[in-house]
Amino acid sequence: MDDLIEDNENQNAIETFMLPPVQITVVSHNENEWFQESLASLANQNYPDKRLTVLSTGDLESVRSLVEPYFPEADLLQVNPSQGLGVAFNKVLENSDDPAFYFFCHHDVALAPDAIRLMVEESYRSNASVIGPKIVNWDRPNELLDVGMGMDRLAFPLSRAEIGEIDQEQFDTVDQVFAISNTAFLVRADLFRALEGFDEAMGMFGEDLDFCWRAQIVGGKVMTVPGAVARHREESGEYKTSAKRNKFQERHRIRSILSNSGRLAILPNSLLAFTLSLLKGIFSLTRGRLSDLITFIDSWIWNFLNLKTLFEKRKNIKQLRQVADSEIRSEQAQSSPIKHLFNQSNSAIGKSVVDSRLRIYLDELRNGPSRVSIAFLILGTILFLFGSRHLVTRSVPAIGQLVPFDKGPMEIIESWASGYWTVGIGHEGALPNSMGLIGVVGIIFWGFMGLLRTVLTLGLIPIGVAGIWLFLKPFGSPYVKVAGAVIYLVNPLPYHALSTGNWDALVLFATLPWALIMLARAGKSSPFGNTGGQLGANVLSPNLFREIITLGFLLGVIASFSPISVIAVVIVSLLVIVGSFVAGTTIKIGRLSLVLSIACLIGLALNLPWIFDSYINNFSLETLLGNRISSSENVGIVKALTLSPDADGTSILGWGFPIVALMPLLLAKGERWAWAVRGWMLYLSGIGLVWIQNMELIPFSLPRAEVLLIPASLGLAVAGAMGAGALQRDLQTFKFGWRQLVPVTAIAAILMAILPFLALTFSGDWGMPDDELNDVLSYEEDNNNRKILFVSKSDLLPATGNEFTENLSVLVSSGFSSTFDSRWQPRERNVDNLLVSALLLARENGTSNLGSLLAQFGITDIVLIERLVPLPSSGPSFQMDQRFKLALSRQLDLTKVEISPGITRYRNLSSVGFAGTAISSSTVGNSLQEYASSTGPSFLEGLNATGNGMRAYEGQINSKQEIFIAFPYTNQWKLEINGIEIGSEVAIDWATGFSPQVDGLARISYQTSGQQKTTTFLQVSLWLITLIALIRSLSDTKVYQG
Repeated sequence: MDDLIEDNENQNAIETFMLPPVQITVVSHNENEWFQESLASLANQNYPDKRLTVLSTGDLESVRSLVEPYFPEADLLQVNPSQGLGVAFNKVLENSDDPAFYFFCHHDVALAPDAIRLMVEESYRSNASVIGPKIVNWDRPNELLDVGMGMDRLAFPLSRAEIGEIDQEQFDTVDQVFAISNTAFLVRADLFRALEGFDEAMGMFGEDLDFCWRAQIVGGKVMTVPGAVARHREESGEYKTSAKRNKFQERHRIRSILSNSGRLAILPNSLLAFTLSLLKGIFSLTRGRLSDLITFIDSWIWNFLNLKTLFEKRKNIKQLRQVADSEIRSEQAQSSPIKHLFNQSNSAIGKSVVDSRLRIYLDELRNGPSRVSIAFLILGTILFLFGSRHLVTRSVPAIGQLVPFDKGPMEIIESWASGYWTVGIGHEGALPNSMGLIGVVGIIFWGFMGLLRTVLTLGLIPIGVAGIWLFLKPFGSPYVKVAGAVIYLVNPLPYHALSTGNWDALVLFATLPWALIMLARAGKSSPFGNTGGQLGANVLSPNLFREIITLGFLLGVIASFSPISVIAVVIVSLLVIVGSFVAGTTIKIGRLSLVLSIACLIGLALNLPWIFDSYINNFSLETLLGNRISSSENVGIVKALTLSPDADGTSILGWGFPIVALMPLLLAKGERWAWAVRGWMLYLSGIGLVWIQNMELIPFSLPRAEVLLIPASLGLAVAGAMGAGALQRDLQTFKFGWRQLVPVTAIAAILMAILPFLALTFSGDWGMPDDELNDVLSYEEDNNNRKILFVSKSDLLPATGNEFTENLSVLVSSGFSSTFDSRWQPRERNVDNLLVSALLLARENGTSNLGSLLAQFGITDIVLIERLVPLPSSGPSFQMDQRFKLALSRQLDLTKVEISPGITRYRNLSSVGFAGTAISSSTVGNSLQEYASSTGPSFLEGLNATGNGMRAYEGQINSKQEIFIAFPYTNQWKLEINGIEIGSEVAIDWATGFSPQVDGLARISYQTSGQQKTTTFLQVSLWLITLIALIRSLSDTKVYQG
């Protein structure tokens, strides 16, 4: 027996001598009972040559009392918890000991007794450099947490074990992997020292994956030994609870790519990583999440600021590299970068939880009834593109309000920020924010302004259809969504608006359904809330702040493009409330009123400078509604009922719309009945406004018929959709009778409504004319010193002009052709009345020198417009007042130039343009009365424009001349002659002039005021704050699935 004991002791001694020393390193914090169990598991390892180092983030004495019973000779070191695991573990490099292996593990890990021994043995057996155990749940050892990871070329970790996967010995073979989590892993000490440990610039999150990548670059193997088992509590320590986890992970992922990729792979890998991160940020914005875009910007800036350490790291790797990039690439996972656009990382390190929105969408589309939605989406897209083919492949004609985008995005933004109006008779004041928004979006479109114009005209129609689709989504039926979208798509109003160039109608068509969604949520009326019925499916959780900021931002955008549309939104909200009373259902009126009121204030604040200057400062109904002679005067009630403002006669097919909308009034119940009644309120109100206009019951003019009828078309779409829902759910509740004939009538009615739309698609341009005024008004003459006076009916002008006679309006533009600036006009001022008075004087035969009277306004030409488009295209036209035409023909200083039938030009022989020289004392310091009564010419010659935008001129001048600018007096015009700056003076009681009384080259320019710059800065800041608040409010929105 003694011999047997002696042989056993000798064998243990031999094993002890043969097994190399292992340095165990643990980071400790928040010591608890389970930490003692972790220490006990380390002490119970059947591995004799081991030494423990504890890196404590807390009090060393309290840790010492726990460690000494198990490891009396353990080393205890203080570490900073904010620096992370990688920096803490690198403390072992400062130790004078020379172990063969380092074993790193978290404080909440308990090892099986043979874990370290099995990993060391496998290291020798497989010549592995980094070895990891099988990690299981602390309390449920049959649940796998980690068995190694793969990694793709973009450094995204790919866990081999699924979340919550049960251990069924499926990973119980020793295997080579790409990376191992530092939850628990063994590494050869010589390799760890050669690689200088973990990357300390990373600190925490991803430093273990980066180390494994570098280990393989220098020729090491990374293995998992499933026979070695470690239980893990997954405690969230102080060093792991950073709220900026995603930011750190993305920073370190990019750093790994930039540092570990070879010289041939670094460029494609970094470009791919940059593009993917950018697309992910943009994709997240569409879901209302700003955080991913901020993370993208932060990660690349952080890596740029850490280029010094990055280059040092690459230099070290280059010196140690033993394995080519191609071989490393073969070991990496072959995964598509696209899937990372839809993935989100969970809170556990080294895991990736796929929360794929794409997969959710595809699963939803696989549902049987949703095939109806797919069919509509495909068919509707094909038909719309077919009907728009000529407009897409050629261009959208510049007619009416559809002005060309003839400026670049930066030029548009500069014009908007300057506060300088080139249209009208000049004005200093805020310009509409729509100009700034178009400029910003133009940058996103990479300066392709023609493409942007097409999107902002044709694109408004599908935007409106998408809005009604989303409005109907909570009703829980694809048939409801499709019915409403079909009715809204095929109604003729938006296509008539296209053919007449009515951008106001298109903007209202696109935005009103989205506003209705927000109003419905604010009122919490079923199915958008539980008021008056049950909560529907796919409804956003109620949030007062989000609803206010969303509607407020929408109203701000709408107001900047079409202020009349904001009034329409307010009227629709009132009609929804009235409709609720009529239907006998409830709605949270107080909540709806609160949301709408504050949202209107936000929309007002976003556009305050322009609205104050253009509307509040000189308020009148004409200023708000315009002075158009509305085409609704020619639209009878029957045409309005059938939504056919452009029909020569009354088409019986148009009756399909109200017939379809009549169904729910016969069948619907519950929330379908309530919304059908509200839809009819919108429809009847639109018809009522057309009737009021026709009967002239109010002393002011309303907008054109297509604008008035857009809410009516929305109401019909909502009511028609409720009819589809009633056929699906309510019809079966009635006994057999006459109601069973309703489906047949509904099918016939919807076909009646669709047929005119199908016929219209064959034109390829939705009935828009082939010709435009710019085709016949394009001259090679310089437009940078010209003012053109257009006289026509308001319906044919690109913007609301100033009323001249009962049927005519005048508009002053900066060129013959319709331009981007022509869409907006400054508010009416006293100087505009001077212009109208001069025209009226000529009309009454009070002068034969109208050109001289108009020369003070810089007007070089008068153009009479009697047709929306020139022949041979057809379009709206009228017969101009013959009395005014005869008066123009009698003017001695006007010469007539025939352009095209219905389009006539008169050249002003007395004008030298917007900026020119005049006889000394003829304008500066002179009164308007003296100027008008003078018999000789006052102006000599025009100045030369030195840039675009009518803001800078130059020319020779002598001491007996003065400079006249046809712009209301301001000291922002600066004149410099021979290096001397000369101040501006008032000319003929209203304009800007200079009397230098010296010879030389005059350079004159307009300088934006400091007040305007401050206003612009504050306005941009307010928009950015509101946009950030909007995105933040949408980022964590919950959806009730119903």
